[in-house]
Amino acid sequence: MNKSWHQQVKNQHREEIITAGRELFLQRNFPDVNIREVCQLAGISRVTFYKHFSSLDELVFEVQMSIMQQMTDYITAPSSQSGSGRQQLEKILYRWVDYAKSYPRQLRFITLFDLYYDSGTASPELKQQYEQFVNAEGRQGFLQSILEQGIADGSLASELNPVHSGFRIFQTLMGLLQRMSMTCLPDYGTAVTYDDIVMPVVQMLIDTISPH
Repeated sequence: MNKSWHQQVKNQHREEIITAGRELFLQRNFPDVNIREVCQLAGISRVTFYKHFSSLDELVFEVQMSIMQQMTDYITAPSSQSGSGRQQLEKILYRWVDYAKSYPRQLRFITLFDLYYDSGTASPELKQQYEQFVNAEGRQGFLQSILEQGIADGSLASELNPVHSGFRIFQTLMGLLQRMSMTCLPDYGTAVTYDDIVMPVVQMLIDTISPH
């Protein structure tokens, strides 16, 4: 048995742990999940778990990063990367909403993770690793680059600050989608739909940065 085979097995075990953790975390609040359950679902021992992760917290961070990457890949798909800056922005925001509607459990996990992260209980090492992931090229600046293109081609307002506007759009839409993932829509006789609440906000975000 060569080193390549051992590395393949090691990588397979790591992916099995991440997959099991993700499944359990999406089913329940992750504070309610323990290492024994992850090992049982992954079909590995605790010894094997600790060869890959020093704690359940580290696995939580790994799952969060995998979900954030999945969401980024979904909303920035090649089909969104054509047309004027405004047209690209519209496509991305609509795909963002579509992702949230298609994967509500992932949005709930992100919401719980944010609360956990802000509580200050995670180690400085995990926080540093996560900050590096978030700030990596392609995950933080995709809105900024589209806004810059829209300013250049005249489809968005020339006085925009693309950094500030990108941050505002991200915080506004992500905050709303996370809140919607935790909300049961009321029945007032006339049904209130997801789109009734979300789509006017998307349109408002687009209108506020369009040329007047």
